[in-house]
Amino acid sequence: MTTLKKVFSFSLCALLLVTCDKVDLPNIGTVTVNESCDTIFSFSAATEMHRNILVEDFTGHLCGNCPEAAHELDQLHDIYGDTLIVISIHPNTSFNEVQTGTGKYETDWKIEEAEQIFDAFNMPSSLPRLMINREESSPPFYFFNTNQLSTEVPSRIGEPADFAIKCSGNVLADRSVCAKIEIELLNNVTGSFQIVSCLVEDSITDYQTVYPGKHPGYTGASDDTYSNYMHRHVLRDLFGHYGVNEGGAALSGSIWGDAITGSTNAGDIKQYVISSSPMPALWDENHLYIVSYVFDDSTKDVLQVIETKITP
Repeated sequence: MTTLKKVFSFSLCALLLVTCDKVDLPNIGTVTVNESCDTIFSFSAATEMHRNILVEDFTGHLCGNCPEAAHELDQLHDIYGDTLIVISIHPNTSFNEVQTGTGKYETDWKIEEAEQIFDAFNMPSSLPRLMINREESSPPFYFFNTNQLSTEVPSRIGEPADFAIKCSGNVLADRSVCAKIEIELLNNVTGSFQIVSCLVEDSITDYQTVYPGKHPGYTGASDDTYSNYMHRHVLRDLFGHYGVNEGGAALSGSIWGDAITGSTNAGDIKQYVISSSPMPALWDENHLYIVSYVFDDSTKDVLQVIETKITP
């Protein structure tokens, strides 16, 4: 995380336009951020009352069957739009080995948090594997297979939501990310809940193994290696949420996010700021998104998720 420099109070400082110390407000935490990260919120009332769907796609650039799952998710997104949100996770398996010096497969897609998620949910080593809202598929297992997506995703469309999430983010001049997140309680809920925010990069052209027939447009007639494959929704980092607990060192947040503290009654609003250290030069700021989700700490079920494009 970037160096912490100033403490702002959301509402009072915005109103008085002066630097403040700490002001306690109901259901809204005081936030510490770097001084370039604006803390003023201007979110409208919640309008989305349905529960979006998060699919986490465990994949690898040497996994020839994985593009089939990616294509199926693209097809479902064409139907259901932003109700379906995808994160592509590259765990540390043989499918993500880096082949240095070969001229292909030299990109290292792996990050520590990807491996932590992979291990936490006991994913099999064979890929692709998919989680849907982190719900148990067949207890104690959490993973689904590609051929289940066409039925499992539609069956969850339109479920009512207890949480609404909003996010607004941008890239600062030093290529650090600054974003503001608001959670609104739509109903009274009981239990313990966490908020997680991820940085995702989309539309990255690179090498990928594609077995014949596993992705339209990649025929594989004589060669199953493609240099112009479009990698989608790639997990790059996790954030910590100021106002609760800082999520770790620079470019590393906890996979379990931060606790949503205080009362959880209908109408309650929680506000947070997230920011990062400057991004690596290879990350394209024009294709960056923040995926934020709330999950139940006891079941791990994702209760709401949104994806927000970051403004360069």
